[in-house]
Amino acid sequence: MRPAFLECSACSKHHPIRLLNTCDCGSPLFARYDWKDIRTDDLLSRKDLWRYAPLLPLEPEEIRSRGEGGTPIHRLERIGSGGRVARLKVDALYVKDEGLNPTGTFKARGMAVAVPMACALGATTLAVPTAGNAGAALAAYAATYGASAVVIMASDGPPHQALDASAYGAQVFRVDEGIADAGRIVSELSTTTELFSVATLREPYRIEGKKTLLLEIWEALGGMPDWILFPTGGGTGIVGMWKALHELRELGWYEGIWPRFGVVQAEGCAPLVRAWKEGREKAEPWAMPRTEAAGLRVPATLADRIVLRAIRETRGAAVAVSDASMKVAALNLAVLEGISACLEGAATLAGLRRFFDEGFITREDRVVLVNTGASDGRTVAELNVPEVKTAEQVREYLGLTSRAS
Repeated sequence: MRPAFLECSACSKHHPIRLLNTCDCGSPLFARYDWKDIRTDDLLSRKDLWRYAPLLPLEPEEIRSRGEGGTPIHRLERIGSGGRVARLKVDALYVKDEGLNPTGTFKARGMAVAVPMACALGATTLAVPTAGNAGAALAAYAATYGASAVVIMASDGPPHQALDASAYGAQVFRVDEGIADAGRIVSELSTTTELFSVATLREPYRIEGKKTLLLEIWEALGGMPDWILFPTGGGTGIVGMWKALHELRELGWYEGIWPRFGVVQAEGCAPLVRAWKEGREKAEPWAMPRTEAAGLRVPATLADRIVLRAIRETRGAAVAVSDASMKVAALNLAVLEGISACLEGAATLAGLRRFFDEGFITREDRVVLVNTGASDGRTVAELNVPEVKTAEQVREYLGLTSRAS
């Protein structure tokens, strides 16, 4: 189904469906649909995000899935509801594991919809600024749909992300500044050349892919949880899920209590947390952002007003956590639950502790943590691997006792 039109998120101006980045006022655009008599029975019997194709902007013949979406939601047995951490027990604690997406992160959801839609509307070369893993996701789907990809990476972006994007055939460049400088370059190129920007919230369809996260959580749990905790840099994930809540109400599919959104940012870069605590409707840019979690190193976002509105509308909250707590949380998820989590994804477990201690989340709540990607090794600063030559050395090192004969 094609959207009926694009609507400005700020001034509500309508735009026709064409290649377009933002409204004339500079605000993000939302795809709006003319839904008539769509029922849950019309959803497709698929295991990926294209189950929700009737609610997305592509025609079936345009879809070339690489397995994006349909990620598992695990109930934790030893953390939270399981009770390994006694002071942090909630009624039920789940992880939505986005690390099992193509290219290993939730970025695949957005690019899986944005790239083919841009191509269908005439784009041939797509570009994205990135501090982390959006580049690899763009490159993978550009290769899938026959487009060229240009990735402008921040100076502090992880080197392996540049290699991943390059492996899919993207042209990768690195700026000598942060993500804001990379974004400026992409914006300038998109207004002076045929290159089309698929930067965060600067085109309408990455949101469409991200909204399927909420739909999958809703179906998997047979209803809504009390809280959904999400690590937030650019904010597309929160915006997409918030849009999905409104669409479920519009469709008449869900009229119950909305889940509360818990936004988690890094202590060294928390513009949305600061704005929420101060009761502001807009976030001021964060000076000198510092965090090892590249996806959270976003000093300003075009989505600030929308994210803050989503927190208010869902009666949610926002907290900031340290890099050290993210690393501990990632190790806990791996060792205690067998879940591979990147620092950004692990921030939700660290954030859960803050929300719980500050009284936002209570023991009676059902909570979903969104792990936005698989671990890339940053959770282990240095690994000392003992060298052995005999079984006896291993036995002594582990303190094993000999088996009785």
